[in-house]
Amino acid sequence: MASSISYAVFIASLLLHLSSSPAPFANARVSQLVRSVCKQTQEEFGYTYRQCVKSLWKDIPIRSATNLKDLDIAVLKLAAANAAQAKATFEKAFNATDKNTNGTVAIKQCVDSYDFALGAFVFAVRGVNDSDKSVTKILTQAQDDLVRCQRALASFEVQLPMPISTTNFWVMLYRDVAFLVTSQFFNI
Repeated sequence: MASSISYAVFIASLLLHLSSSPAPFANARVSQLVRSVCKQTQEEFGYTYRQCVKSLWKDIPIRSATNLKDLDIAVLKLAAANAAQAKATFEKAFNATDKNTNGTVAIKQCVDSYDFALGAFVFAVRGVNDSDKSVTKILTQAQDDLVRCQRALASFEVQLPMPISTTNFWVMLYRDVAFLVTSQFFNI
């Protein structure tokens, strides 16, 4: 009986310790590669260094990247996942919206824009693996399409819920980081 009480106390204290400990990797030192890329992203595109580091460092494949190619592929996959999420949200909104309202055109543009961006990110992963320098052109086209979405939303004064607005922000950040890393990887 005493051993089962001791075991229960041990398990309870272990759970208490684990729940009060910082999240894994919360205090992990950000790699020099990610720090360097985020500093350049801040200088080149105006994002804050902290936003960049915080958003990238939470991704395990990015934390594992030891060279530009691995980092590029990890960022592109993160961009693709976020673009897929945004596309699904816009599709859901489009299907739920009366087709005669002004914002429908903007939402449809965003569905199309995120569809293209998603395809561009998937293509870019293959392109980086195959050392295809046209990846930077595809990423530029993806940015152009994402900007079309933003402009369409603004022109019809469509207000987005915070989660999709945040996802849009991350997709643009990841696209910009990927563009910067791809350009360095190919020495463009």
